[in-house]
Amino acid sequence: MNTLKVFASKDDVMAIAGNVQVIESYGAFIVVEAGSAAEKKLIARLPVENITEQFKLPLGGKQVDPLAPKRAAKALNGSKPQAVDSKQHHYIVQFIGPIKSSWLSAVKREGAVLRNPIGNFGYVVRGNKQEMDRIGKLRYVRWTGHLPHADRIAPALKEKQSAAIVLPRRQAIPDVVAVDVFSADDIGRIKSAAAKLDFKLLSSSKEAKSLTLASSAIASQRRAQVGALSAVHGVRFIRERVLPRTCNNVAVQIMGNKFSALLPSGLGLTGSGETVAVCDTGLDTGNLATMHPDFGGRIAAIKSYPITPEWDSYVTNPAADDGPADTDSGHGTHVAGSVLGDGSASTNGPIHIRGHAHKAKLVFQAIEQEMKWRPTAPASLRRRRFALAGIPANLMDLFKFAYDKGARIHSNSWGGGDPGEYDKQCEQFDQFVWKYKDMCFVIAAGNDGSDEDGDGQINLGSVTSPGTAKNCITVGACENQRPEFNSELYGNWWGDDYPVQPFKSAPMADNPQQVVAFSSRGPTADGRIKPDVVAPGTFILSTRSTMIGSNNFGWSAYPNNNLYFHMGGTSMATPLTSGALALMREYLRTKHKIASPSAALLKALLIAGVERLPKVASSATLLDNHQGFGRVNLDRSLAGIQVLVEGAGLKTGQKASQTVKVASTGKTLRIVLAYTDYPGTALVNNLNLIVTDPAGKRYVGNQGSAANSLLLDNTNNVELLHVPKARKGTWTVDVVASNIVHGPQDFALAAVLVA
Repeated sequence: MNTLKVFASKDDVMAIAGNVQVIESYGAFIVVEAGSAAEKKLIARLPVENITEQFKLPLGGKQVDPLAPKRAAKALNGSKPQAVDSKQHHYIVQFIGPIKSSWLSAVKREGAVLRNPIGNFGYVVRGNKQEMDRIGKLRYVRWTGHLPHADRIAPALKEKQSAAIVLPRRQAIPDVVAVDVFSADDIGRIKSAAAKLDFKLLSSSKEAKSLTLASSAIASQRRAQVGALSAVHGVRFIRERVLPRTCNNVAVQIMGNKFSALLPSGLGLTGSGETVAVCDTGLDTGNLATMHPDFGGRIAAIKSYPITPEWDSYVTNPAADDGPADTDSGHGTHVAGSVLGDGSASTNGPIHIRGHAHKAKLVFQAIEQEMKWRPTAPASLRRRRFALAGIPANLMDLFKFAYDKGARIHSNSWGGGDPGEYDKQCEQFDQFVWKYKDMCFVIAAGNDGSDEDGDGQINLGSVTSPGTAKNCITVGACENQRPEFNSELYGNWWGDDYPVQPFKSAPMADNPQQVVAFSSRGPTADGRIKPDVVAPGTFILSTRSTMIGSNNFGWSAYPNNNLYFHMGGTSMATPLTSGALALMREYLRTKHKIASPSAALLKALLIAGVERLPKVASSATLLDNHQGFGRVNLDRSLAGIQVLVEGAGLKTGQKASQTVKVASTGKTLRIVLAYTDYPGTALVNNLNLIVTDPAGKRYVGNQGSAANSLLLDNTNNVELLHVPKARKGTWTVDVVASNIVHGPQDFALAAVLVA
């Protein structure tokens, strides 16, 4: 028997396949148990989602159905369930299907405290044994069980690490762990317990619900120490503390920017009226009076963030702030130029060098600081004079500063957490967009793509936090088109990462149709596709800080003018995308009179126009973990807009309908559903895209052109319909609320026609 979600009424289902057991009704769909014969009948006539696999929960590092006792026990290494006394503990409650708000209310009435959703119809709650016994007897509760202590520890901190992905440029801070807690009220008790376990407190934040702890124990003892810490009531998750790291005239044209003021045929988009925030190393001199000419008169705010408390035991200058100047790599100045540099310093030629949104305003947040290391600090840290040590534990304050200064696009070319994992930083990014729906975060995927195993293919699973957040736009890199650098080969620059063909002897900037070898790949740990899009990221020409060493020319100097130089990375692809989004936002405000476009609408419209890069995946595939949905193309996003919708919130079982009129057959119809999901590991709220053409044929989101399946996507919060040579007539677009745990859930739709 399989558990099915059938998008039809109970009467229609029973008429087609009477031999089913109705589990629950939800309005737009019902959940049933059905045998294979009944399932085949339903699939032939109706949109059906087999949700049997969705009842698997993360137990023992594996996805297992808790009602399959043998498999669950094996996942937990054959151990018996943990003995739970009558005190308060954290449990998992799994429901019989998509979670109704009334069910959560009933759990609260029984005395439990709701903590966080974990996907697959599961929810973590705090309660005692008596309360959980009562909850387990509720009609709509499928299973309850203690949240295992071992599942609160990141794989890198466990004894068995053979399966862990090792990234070439990731660096964990030795002997330091980051601890997430369920509630700020638990922090005091966890501090005391950690001290008894011989941890040293480095920092804590009630707002971020986190602590940073140091251990002086040897490795084997530290594993036991971490294990004991995971059993302290209130500890949610423990992971290594990873050192954060930084992850355009030709590039602008590759991204299809004929709509800017660069070309006479354009619509005159310049970014005027937009404010973009860039969070990075620093900005040129940091002084408005002596600033690089390309930013003159357009800096709305500039702020430097001091060394955070978690570094105090490693440096002799705790809480130091050397200001917002960009004195080390020039990274921050370069990325800011790609967003909105106006090219003032290049007006005398030979070319005019400026970013997409060259009349937008800038809010700059400098997070790099000079570190004066103690002699006792680990050697791996002492090799770095500068570090991104100003990133606060509570990112909400950082985001709110930019928001209050008018920024609605926030560009972040930094990261470096655990591969594929959703951590506290991701949660804070998602939380801010959930609260402020018009703040669009753009984040670099990372530069950890590698063929280290020498099989001629780039390994998957290297995208890192915060690029693994759900509500951001994560940007990977495609190659630039600069034949003057054809002698620069991947294998020559990074021999260990690309030891064999085809990458060893491949030029790094000769083919914009190719994903850059070092661009980090998905999926995320919960199976979501990342990155979302790609943009040029090799030998990008942009502004050079006047504060860096005279011999520092990034990837390559620009001999005609030392106020510019070339750099590369997903760090460079990210601001190019941020600048493109500023133009898109300007277009929506001025041409479509949408005063405050949501982040979801910007994401939907951006993805509606992307171009798939050939030979990366099957031509029938709409999204993959190398390029996401494809390469950004402003022309395609803006030229053929048919429908833009900011949809009102939906609850489980509800649907919203919209029509799209296609005037003539021949063009490709692309419809994108995007929504800002509730913060939490994996998809919390699930909306689905179901489209019916004028002849009555149904399509569902994220199914490629060769697919005849109506299998719905329950993993991603972006869904794309792509129909070449779309039939003339009226198309019906249904957005169905398949599982809204925390609602109501709003959404955005963008429909475009492209050649």
